[in-house]
Amino acid sequence: MKYKPLKGLVVAAMLASSLVLSAPQSLAAGPEPSVVTVTGYAQQEVAPDTAYVTIGTTSTDADAQQARTKNNLAMNEVTNALKAMGIPAENMKTTGFYMSPNYDMKGQKVTSYTVSNNLEVKLTDLTMVSQVINKAGSLGANQINNVRFTNEHADQIKENLIKEAVHNGQRAAQAAAEAAGSQLGAVKEINISGTSPSYNRVYAAGMSLRAVKMEAGTNTLSQSVNLTYYLQ
Repeated sequence: MKYKPLKGLVVAAMLASSLVLSAPQSLAAGPEPSVVTVTGYAQQEVAPDTAYVTIGTTSTDADAQQARTKNNLAMNEVTNALKAMGIPAENMKTTGFYMSPNYDMKGQKVTSYTVSNNLEVKLTDLTMVSQVINKAGSLGANQINNVRFTNEHADQIKENLIKEAVHNGQRAAQAAAEAAGSQLGAVKEINISGTSPSYNRVYAAGMSLRAVKMEAGTNTLSQSVNLTYYLQ
């Protein structure tokens, strides 16, 4: 039993050694350097390069199957005509098919059925927007449910906006540093918030094919970045 006190001394010595070794690390850590955080922003008006046109056909008949058949025939005619105009099949898709009963004045007896079908058409040639709408209207389509102009090929513009946003943020950080009596140091962190395109030519649902004058206008593309700089 004489070895037990010796074991206790060894353990105590190890703990003391650990405390001594960790002490210099704690003492070496100085205060956190001062930083300034700003947000840089840039935007540009850009002509759209893509349009999405959603065309609707609505058919009503006393017989539900007949209403559906009429609607399918009208939509097939529209689809085939648009293909003949050179629009690829993959640029057209059905986005909604609805059938609802219509009741008499008392709301008790079904008098007919209405079928609605929507076709979304993607166009990369914006001069075809009016042509597509006119052709669809001549073949039985009776509604524009949505027209949206957007940008899908603006990668270089977005990269330039990021650079401009960083530059604007740096200027703001420099001004803040000077106002605080410091100098701007190295960049600590950059966070890109992402693209926030704004579509200023979106046409609402349910408009007559004859009621809308198509104007693509411009889209606002923007980028914002959060920047953190060290202060010296």
